[in-house]
Amino acid sequence: MSAPPVPLDLRLAAVAVAAWATAFGATGAPGWRPVLVGAGVLVAAVGFLVAAGRGARGVLVLAGCLLVLLSVALQHGRSTAGGVQDLAHRTVSGTFTATVTSDPHALPALHEGDAPRVVLDVRLRRVSARGATTALAAPATVFAPADGWRAVRWGDRVAFGGRLGPAEPGDRSVVVVSARALDATHRPGGPLTVAERLRTGLRDAVADQPRDARGLLPGLVVGDTSELPDDLEAAMKQVGLTHLTAVSGSNTTLVVGFVVLVASWLGFGRRSRLLVAGVGLVGFVVLARPDPSVLRAAVMGGVGLAGLAAGRPVRGVPVVGAAVVVLLVADPWLAREYGFVLSVLATTALVLLARPWAERLTGAGLPRVVAYSLAVPAAAQAVCGPVVVLLQPSVNLVTIPANVLVAPAVAPATVIGLAATLLSPLWPGGAALLAWPAGWCAWWIAAVTRGCARLPTSLEVPAGAAGFVVVVLLTLLVVAAVAAVVRFRRSGRRWLAVAAVLLLVAVLLVRCAPRWGGPSGPWPPPDWLVVGCDVGQGDALVLRSGPASAVLVDAGPDDVLVDGCLDRLGVRRLDAVVLTHFHADHVGGLAGALRGRPVGRVLVSPLAVEPAARGVRRTVGAVEVTEAVAGQRGSAGTVRWTVLAPEPSVAQLAAPDSSQVNDSSLVLLADVAGVSVLLTGDLERDGQRAVLSHWPEGASVDVVKVAHHGSANQDRRFYARVRPRIALVEVGEVNDYGHPAAGTLDLLTRTGARVLRTDTGGDVAVAGTAAALRTVVRGSDPRQAARRAQNSDG
Repeated sequence: MSAPPVPLDLRLAAVAVAAWATAFGATGAPGWRPVLVGAGVLVAAVGFLVAAGRGARGVLVLAGCLLVLLSVALQHGRSTAGGVQDLAHRTVSGTFTATVTSDPHALPALHEGDAPRVVLDVRLRRVSARGATTALAAPATVFAPADGWRAVRWGDRVAFGGRLGPAEPGDRSVVVVSARALDATHRPGGPLTVAERLRTGLRDAVADQPRDARGLLPGLVVGDTSELPDDLEAAMKQVGLTHLTAVSGSNTTLVVGFVVLVASWLGFGRRSRLLVAGVGLVGFVVLARPDPSVLRAAVMGGVGLAGLAAGRPVRGVPVVGAAVVVLLVADPWLAREYGFVLSVLATTALVLLARPWAERLTGAGLPRVVAYSLAVPAAAQAVCGPVVVLLQPSVNLVTIPANVLVAPAVAPATVIGLAATLLSPLWPGGAALLAWPAGWCAWWIAAVTRGCARLPTSLEVPAGAAGFVVVVLLTLLVVAAVAAVVRFRRSGRRWLAVAAVLLLVAVLLVRCAPRWGGPSGPWPPPDWLVVGCDVGQGDALVLRSGPASAVLVDAGPDDVLVDGCLDRLGVRRLDAVVLTHFHADHVGGLAGALRGRPVGRVLVSPLAVEPAARGVRRTVGAVEVTEAVAGQRGSAGTVRWTVLAPEPSVAQLAAPDSSQVNDSSLVLLADVAGVSVLLTGDLERDGQRAVLSHWPEGASVDVVKVAHHGSANQDRRFYARVRPRIALVEVGEVNDYGHPAAGTLDLLTRTGARVLRTDTGGDVAVAGTAAALRTVVRGSDPRQAARRAQNSDG
């Protein structure tokens, strides 16, 4: 007779959830005063409950929240001491001393011919500015030239000059620094130097292996993705295997498990094995760099290993809850990181679901190894899938099969690769020889990834909360269908019919979900070049200039809408901002575009319309502003352009009317990765004819941004001469002008152009290459309908 099931102990889970919500809110609060007020309220509540002699669980929850609030207050006070945020808001220049807290990541060059750049995290220790030197402990994000900075490593002490700028509210960094060349670097000795030598030894050991294995194996072992090919990284993201190259709980579980296995083989007792496991875990954290994500992975990986070893899922829940609270007290900003959400969910799935599901599959006749190979990725996907769709609104049907196929190679690649890493300082030749079997495993993982990425298995789902709900329902239906199939083997055919019905409902859900008004994915397409942002009645066009950077042409009327569009595209830096003219539907959202993003330079029309022009200069602060005129050429990142209009004389117009301002728009012919893009601002007939007067005979463009939101005031010969392949109309669904005009749409169609409209398609993208252009439509987001409708003038 089997023992009755033990109920889940959710007391610490409640504490963890409350602490998480508290950390999320407190880290986004403006300053430390709201945090201290909240802490005071919680202290009073705890005192009341203790005095009343009841509510032990409530006291526990409130105590967890209080600890988080106090941690936020202390860390925020320490980070902002010395008035560094005030200096940042004034974009002060100075010299800095800092400790590096991340590896540098490459960014594209700001302008053609410039040196490449990097971005990294540091903790500022000292700033000298305006004749004063101040001691600091401020976390900062640094954008710097790659020359010199590329070689810095975690823990290095650096000295440099640069300019401060404000960071995004809620970010771990309190300031952003645009840095100049390094003045000095000091590399501390001790464990970090040993760790760097080991990491270099692994890279040297795999130097002669094939490209994919050479780039992937260091990522599998220690999270070093510096040599990972870009196309392989994109394929891993598409298939759902990026967790393999990030230091995650699975890495630490494999390493600690291997250490425990070796200790057991050597005859160590239970307590000794635990001690050895702890030492191994600490050593791996140092080797992989003790940044917040690695520390998080170490804790959650240890919890996962303990949960599996416990034998019962019940024991794992309090441990996970306690680990979450400890991590949030140590680093409250984890509450705002998707990586932390996914790590906690995956660990919870491991301790709650993986073992029971594997036992069910074993009972249905599958071998134990196969059952666990299926249950572990299925459990992780079931709980993480709804969160992942918030980042990438699509579901790939091959995610679980791909994880199952690569699973047999992950453990040997990690363990053998780690052994080669440890051997490399002692015997480099032996390390290179030992790394070959690990490289074969990495090659298999890469081959599976590339093969699965080529399959048409990505399903569109709505973005945001709608997509979350759809994926939750889809997951429940699939799990129920699999359970019915397992029961069919024992209880008769009726369960097979139930499974068939559930799968049919799941298929219908997937087919119908994108039509429910939410934007559909995948978004953005990995090879996007040009994106028209859905900002209502206004213009905001994004030209891709690097992996995480872009040139923004106009900023729309609303700061939230343009900021959201850039966030969805992953744009962390604006290499240039082009403001075609000073009407509000083109410059009103500028503050949102600049929010938390460094800007290289700003191009504006020479016809300054006040007070909008003054507002623009005030918003951009110290950023260089250039009045562009016909004949000038420029570049930013990988984007190049020629200014076709206006002529310098437009600056002399006195009291210009709206049409004159429209015809003073900057007109650029841009090149984006070999794709020609004609940007026309709000040109009307006269302005279009002026551009046409010196348009090269027989020249055509790939993409044209249709002038003035597709108004009726167009010159037919203009579009007939430029002969665009794709015509992009930026227009609001709600506007007072009847844009886009039916005659203009008919004109564009008759030129042979494929027409994209933001009023019907939401964010729209041009992707691919000049030889194989394609268009992708995200769909309108109904949650922003009211905000888009607020701006109906243009």
